[in-house]
Amino acid sequence: MRVFRKVINILIAMLLILRSPKDKTEANNLPLEENKYSSILLSLDKKTGSIIPAEKKVITSQVAIVKGNDLYSITRKAINLLGGMGTIVKKGDKVFIKPNYVSGGLDGHDPVAAGEIAHPEVVASVAEECIKAGAKEVVIGEWVERPVKINFGGKEGKEGAQVKHLIDLLNKKYGKKIFLINLMEYTTHFRYFPSKTKLKFLAIPNLVAEADVVISIPSLKTHHKPSPVSLGMKNFMGIMPSVLYGEPRYKLHQAGLHQVLVDINKAVSPDLVVVSAGFGMEGRGASLFLGGKAVDVSKRIGGALVIAGRDPVATDATATRMITKNWNPLPADQNLGTPWYINHIRMASEQGLGNLDSSKILILGEQLDDVKMNWECSDDNVYPELP
Repeated sequence: MRVFRKVINILIAMLLILRSPKDKTEANNLPLEENKYSSILLSLDKKTGSIIPAEKKVITSQVAIVKGNDLYSITRKAINLLGGMGTIVKKGDKVFIKPNYVSGGLDGHDPVAAGEIAHPEVVASVAEECIKAGAKEVVIGEWVERPVKINFGGKEGKEGAQVKHLIDLLNKKYGKKIFLINLMEYTTHFRYFPSKTKLKFLAIPNLVAEADVVISIPSLKTHHKPSPVSLGMKNFMGIMPSVLYGEPRYKLHQAGLHQVLVDINKAVSPDLVVVSAGFGMEGRGASLFLGGKAVDVSKRIGGALVIAGRDPVATDATATRMITKNWNPLPADQNLGTPWYINHIRMASEQGLGNLDSSKILILGEQLDDVKMNWECSDDNVYPELP
């Protein structure tokens, strides 16, 4: 009996040794994600049998740059290059659009041609794409920091945001689904989100915080101290309630503006940034009143521009590279460039809001080198903002 058991054990052992671990086809079809160690993918070198790091997957952010003379149509084209608004807005969504209307008819001149605010055709085109994608309602809003109502209408070529007539046409076409509002009048309550500053929390108006989709539409601008540029992320300063933070939000500046900007964008989590660049502003923006200088982009490069992206950091970084062609100094790493020396853009990247590194940003449409310009920096020495 003992001899029989011994023979059986020997046969079992031989079977285990000779059996292949898995069918070759099954082994080759194993998910790559199962072969990882310390989040580094591994592969087997067939020649040496040693384990070597496999090529890491690089998450690439897409930014669309479209040039042309019809801002309405090139805005739509930029969005379509990103996959279309249907990939962002779903049927029944409530959308909040934040254009930069810092001086919408409040300073007695044409803020559109001055480059101070987003072009009305860009704003209306984005709103229409949202409705076509199935949005239940689209709210276009700004918290005007001064105790004056924003002028959404205005005389063509003179004052106001000049967007109302376009929105009226869209509401006539699609039913009244698009609303122009001053957040100061329509906010019913705030939602509070964490801040890494001494403020601990930031108050976000309910119409923004509770929207299904949030879109930023800034104008392409340089800016006075404390930030060299004003683009998609900084645009959200315009939703912050002056009743809590003062005018012009001095409490947010005192708390540390750069981290505040990062915290606001973490809170609202923008789904899309569309930079309006028919006109822009160089020098000491953000308005003529503060010393900014209007830029007609068509006269610089032969056409207006729209820059769009779903990654707010990548979009702002790309727009920054576009207008800082000869700005110096630059980091040793060429893939970082001028955006690395813009504090809130760098900090947003470091804190996981998106890609700043140009090697991880895929440009769609126009080549960046073909539309780069050298805009005058603000004269109050705000660049570079060293880490």
